Amino acid sequence: MASLRALAYLGYRAIVAHPLKRLSRRGTGLARFEAAYAAEGLRPTTPEERAVRAAASACVGCGLCEPHCAIAGGPEVRALGLQAVFRLYTRSAEDLRRARSALRQCAGCTGCDAACPTGVPIARILRHLAGA
Repeated sequence: MASLRALAYLGYRAIVAHPLKRLSRRGTGLARFEAAYAAEGLRPTTPEERAVRAAASACVGCGLCEPHCAIAGGPEVRALGLQAVFRLYTRSAEDLRRARSALRQCAGCTGCDAACPTGVPIARILRHLAGA
């Protein structure tokens, strides 16, 4: 009997409540996002940012890229490890600001890209983060 009530409730939500809620929404999705999160300093991600994040998610954290990178020896990068630097999206904005000066030193030689066993475009990710 309880499962029948649960199914009836879910049906009501799907057929009546959810469509009515969608009709009452005002503004675009972007406007609603900004109204909810702008005060916290958050902004919507761009398609480029989503592509870079997807590429960075292939990192397995092996560290094979570090010997092939000139900026890996810097204190800002060494504290995190190069393989973790481009995962700064999940860290605070303050960590990214501190590491940005080191990230801008990347010469774009792509030596780290060639060393990556999973094919992560590390140089592209570093360039993106340095300009973010």
